[in-house]
Amino acid sequence: MKPVWDLRCGDCLDPVTGLASLGDKSVDHVITDPPYEAEAHTLQRRVKRGAEGGVLSPEPLDFVPITSDIRAAAAREACRIARSWLIAFCQAEAVAAWRDNFEAAGAKWRRPMVWIKPDGQPCLAGDRPGIGYESMAAAWAGDGRSKWNGGGRVGVYRFNKSTSDPNEHPTQKPLALMEKLIRDFTDPGDLILDPFAGSGTTGVAAIRLGRRFIGWEKDPKYHSIAIKRLTAAKEQLELCA
Repeated sequence: MKPVWDLRCGDCLDPVTGLASLGDKSVDHVITDPPYEAEAHTLQRRVKRGAEGGVLSPEPLDFVPITSDIRAAAAREACRIARSWLIAFCQAEAVAAWRDNFEAAGAKWRRPMVWIKPDGQPCLAGDRPGIGYESMAAAWAGDGRSKWNGGGRVGVYRFNKSTSDPNEHPTQKPLALMEKLIRDFTDPGDLILDPFAGSGTTGVAAIRLGRRFIGWEKDPKYHSIAIKRLTAAKEQLELCA
């Protein structure tokens, strides 16, 4: 029996040990949260931690922003490897770039979606609106028409950023959000790839919902955190079996 999950420590774009080591159409879906553009990496970035009455604190990002070359290479590999959905979180300003790169790689563009954050932070300077959402670019790498489990409803996901779950990565997505995406776009037993795994939330959601998972994380610190979370999710699944 294949393992429930496999998280590799290293650069997903390494020409030997990265995504290049996977065969064509060897996973079902790519669902990932890659780095955002340089403008998101401000030293003045503020984040509130804790579901109720959390503390607003400075949290500059500790990893490099995405570049056009990284996005193009990731899109090419994702399209080559996946049989079905390609979903990438991004800034609104980057949706068109992800669309162009997915289409250039041979995927069919399907839709921009949004994650609305009701507890999004206001603009502290007060001279412009705060940002209360993040975008997702969705494309189809399979043959024929795309299909998902959401029927005709809109691709709008409303989840608070601040939750009671421990936040172990500066851009960690809520587990409930990732579980909803996985329910909507994948089926039990599917193999989900996240080449920018961070603290492993995509994998945890996949395991909890009976999917399989493979991913890459280049930072050893976050790789170690993700391994612990994935191991705990698998053990909990086995206890409930």
